[in-house]
Amino acid sequence: MSAPEGIVTSVAALARSASLTEKAVRIYLQRGLLEARDAGGGRRSFGPDQIVRARLIGLLRTIDLPLSTVRDVLDADDPVVAFDALWSTRRQELRTRLATAEQVRAALTAARRPPVDEIRLREVPEQLTLSQEVTADLAGVGDAIRGSTARLFEALGGAGVELAAAPYVEYPERATEGFTARLVVHAPVVGVLRPPGPGFRLSVAAAHLQAYVPLSQDQADDRELLVAVHDHLSTGAFAVDLMPVGANREVYLPGFGTGTGGGTGTGTAEPVMEVAVPVDRR
Repeated sequence: MSAPEGIVTSVAALARSASLTEKAVRIYLQRGLLEARDAGGGRRSFGPDQIVRARLIGLLRTIDLPLSTVRDVLDADDPVVAFDALWSTRRQELRTRLATAEQVRAALTAARRPPVDEIRLREVPEQLTLSQEVTADLAGVGDAIRGSTARLFEALGGAGVELAAAPYVEYPERATEGFTARLVVHAPVVGVLRPPGPGFRLSVAAAHLQAYVPLSQDQADDRELLVAVHDHLSTGAFAVDLMPVGANREVYLPGFGTGTGGGTGTGTAEPVMEVAVPVDRR
């Protein structure tokens, strides 16, 4: 006699339905995360609710949640609220670990030959900026910057406010292929304007000392070189008397992307971008 529709009658069948191993299903049964029905004659069956629950357990385990936490989420009055509360903390922990890992990577990179011959310094005055924070993974960074820049320029044009300096992008986090990170696109402005909508912010960037590297278009297009310059600046290895005190940024000069700043990549061509970081005296 076959089981009613939606009911499975063995651990193996439940495992197949939930894309789990039989060993995992048995552990979840032993821990009380899953419950079997008595089908008579010493047999067990699992209803549709247990199949769904097994699949949810498997999903929660993919993000390395311990079984006790999995139980807390699934048995909560509102599992979505419980998960959001848990994941907000876990997300911050992951961001912290990622930032630490990037510091380790940067320190290792610092032991390499510097990717550029000269790090320049300048005093950056206080600036009023209209900015927008966006998120993107590594593949989407370029599109995110272009889209946000276009929205900022549209807002400036609509308000009749001019740029006070070159726009720049601040990188408080590093995006990777598998990690979506925050970046902030800034447009320095000469006058006050009302932020055009949610997600835009008008703020004052404090005056600071800045270390920067000018790059030609060829150099800016060299992804490996660009990452190496960012790494080199973020370590502070370029000067014994200076230390980074803020997020790396890229400043986009008027010739960026126009084909006017090409050359051999030796630094002799007109610069179209600057990679920079705020610094302070040690």
